Amino acid sequence: MVFPSRGCITCKTRRIKCDSVHPICGRCQKASRDCAWDQNEAAGLLFKSENAFAQGKPRRPWKPREREEDAIVAIPSEIVPENHVSLSSLEDYDASHFWLENYVFRDDEIPEFAREYSHYLVFYRNRAQPSSSLRLVMSAFSYALSGRAMREDKAIEKASDLFAQGIAKMQAELSELSQDNIDELIVTTMLMASYENVMYRDARHRTENNMYRGMGHRTREGVALPPSIPNVTGSEFWKDVCHHKGAAGLLKLRQQHGWTPNLALDRAVRRQLIRTCILRGIPAGGWFHDGAYFGEEGPVLSLDSIVVRVATLRSNSLPLFLPKSRRFVSELRPADIVAEARDLDTDLESWSRTIPADWKFSIESCPEPGAAFDGLTHVYATHGHGTVWNRYRATRLIVSSIRRRALAVMAQCSSMGTSTNAEQDVCLEKIGSLSRDLCRSVPFFLTSPVNPAQDNGFSRVVNIGGKEVYTNEEILPKLATLLAWPLTLAISTDGVPEPQKQWLKQQLKSISSALGDAVLEILTEDNEDSEFQF
Repeated sequence: MVFPSRGCITCKTRRIKCDSVHPICGRCQKASRDCAWDQNEAAGLLFKSENAFAQGKPRRPWKPREREEDAIVAIPSEIVPENHVSLSSLEDYDASHFWLENYVFRDDEIPEFAREYSHYLVFYRNRAQPSSSLRLVMSAFSYALSGRAMREDKAIEKASDLFAQGIAKMQAELSELSQDNIDELIVTTMLMASYENVMYRDARHRTENNMYRGMGHRTREGVALPPSIPNVTGSEFWKDVCHHKGAAGLLKLRQQHGWTPNLALDRAVRRQLIRTCILRGIPAGGWFHDGAYFGEEGPVLSLDSIVVRVATLRSNSLPLFLPKSRRFVSELRPADIVAEARDLDTDLESWSRTIPADWKFSIESCPEPGAAFDGLTHVYATHGHGTVWNRYRATRLIVSSIRRRALAVMAQCSSMGTSTNAEQDVCLEKIGSLSRDLCRSVPFFLTSPVNPAQDNGFSRVVNIGGKEVYTNEEILPKLATLLAWPLTLAISTDGVPEPQKQWLKQQLKSISSALGDAVLEILTEDNEDSEFQF
């Protein structure tokens, strides 16, 4: 979701700057023209669909629509069942049931500090009207997941139709934005991003939704990028697939209006948005920096303040990817980047050393050696603790990589005349150590073979929140979600030893398959789009 520039339709049609004064702007008043406004402008927030079909534009012919009686069956609001359905038995479940069983954590399965926005979807779904954008987009997402899992074209077609309806409904809901519906719209916007990731490779969706790729110009947050900045930084790719800017806009509007914050939801959304800022190579907005305002505390708050600074470092470091002939035209100051990276690395090291005792982990032999990189695995208090540790490792990985790259650029500058080889070697050593620990953390999130004596119809088991969950999958989608971001950064980081990188890439392939995430699939492939670097 994107937010177009404000202004009256008359000025936009004439392609002149509008002062956005209601009900008649200055230019229209001066020229005695009719001043026409979009009906949603009065709400102070515009929603612009990134999906061409949702805007009423034609798409290529497809199969006939399903009959009305084939609509999705509403599922009861009781707690998610204990056992998680295998993909192979999907026919016994409707699309929403499949999604809830496999993708949503129960309260006792994940601590609050590691929850994603999806944790709160069921609550808001149960409160939402049947015709709301949230219900429509949630149904679309459920059909997209089940359709991809079972390769059912009919389900994919249903998902596309429902998503288009959700887009149109959200237009109307945003025109009535208030304290009462903003939470529902925030989770809907985040879910739209997840839907886009699942459907990214679908031919119908790509032709309808792809507005940026191949258009001959490249921008980052509205600022033109030099044509020689390679897309390997990933900034352009992530811009194409994220609706997260819209969710950030809604959070900001909540602050501006002085509406009562929903701290639990806002925290979960903000955490994901900051991680997206790092992927996109943009700094987090100043209003976004203070995690304490959103209720973060303890080790999570300490790490949060560092991660926000890393987003800025990542943004400032993008000119390092410029060719040497253009690098210094960009006002790049590699010495400043090195200095900031050193400070961040020191703070990250301090975070890991001062962590409370109940956050520490042990290193044990992996019960299933084939599932481990070097036969060893970490054991954490919960999957939430392991998640935060992995986000620390991934963050420190890219800090070390950026520092190493900036040091190499410094060495190329004859005016500095100083060798940086020793410090580059230190960075490389840290990258190797962090990637090894990241490899050792992965088996903790995977399922293990069931004891042959237990004949319960399932082949694998994993302990979540102190309870055994049986399945036939190597990793549950809900646990795969927690690994996606750190592994994405690790396989994209320059300097990660090749054995670790290839092993982590294989794990990310399994994760992308479990999640049905087409974007993650692209990252693990050997093609131009997947060559991101940090």
